[in-house]
Amino acid sequence: MELIRGVWRKSTFMYKSGVQCVSLRHSGTTTSNVAEVAVFSRDGDSGLTITDAGDTKPKDDMIFNALGATDELSSYIGLAREFACDGKVEHPYVDKLKRVQMILFDLSHAISKSVPGKTRSFESKHTKDLEEWILEYANQLPPPEDYIIPGGGKACASLHVARTVCRRAERSIITLVRDGALDKEAQTYLNRLSDFLLTVSRIAAKCDQRTENIYIPRAEVTEEK
Repeated sequence: MELIRGVWRKSTFMYKSGVQCVSLRHSGTTTSNVAEVAVFSRDGDSGLTITDAGDTKPKDDMIFNALGATDELSSYIGLAREFACDGKVEHPYVDKLKRVQMILFDLSHAISKSVPGKTRSFESKHTKDLEEWILEYANQLPPPEDYIIPGGGKACASLHVARTVCRRAERSIITLVRDGALDKEAQTYLNRLSDFLLTVSRIAAKCDQRTENIYIPRAEVTEEK
């Protein structure tokens, strides 16, 4: 992932993305505001980039794999949130998805600053919140039947995609946790987050009045025919 941070410096608004920087400078003219935009620096063309800890590393380093997976996860959650907002019925978990995106941003910041042997902490409260949300929504659903095949409407399907990306993001940080660069609580959080995404995917199908797709073994399919 390319970590994004926004800071105000005088009249300049800068988004720093790894070693890339976007700078918007607004003129003080009374007739119009002219923005000067620099969207690339070419500094990363060599295949190297800089972490927030100040270390220069190749872009395929495990830190950037973890950042990329976390960024992708947040993006898919954002997509799922938009699909949920487009539904005819209000989806009750939308605000929680936005909260998760904020926490993933914090996690990305911790990953980018990670250094082996110097553990970056991650609050256990975030995991406890997920567990409370899971129980809240699970009580509104029938027990799952065998395996659920991703589908059940756009919101539901996109949450399933987010769930699978979440699993990859979890795998991507395991080495950082093992090396003592990242709090194990971050790994626990992503593990629980995939459970939350599965749960709300079922809520999404329910809100959109879509039938869940259940896996049927081939033998049973043959018998039904």
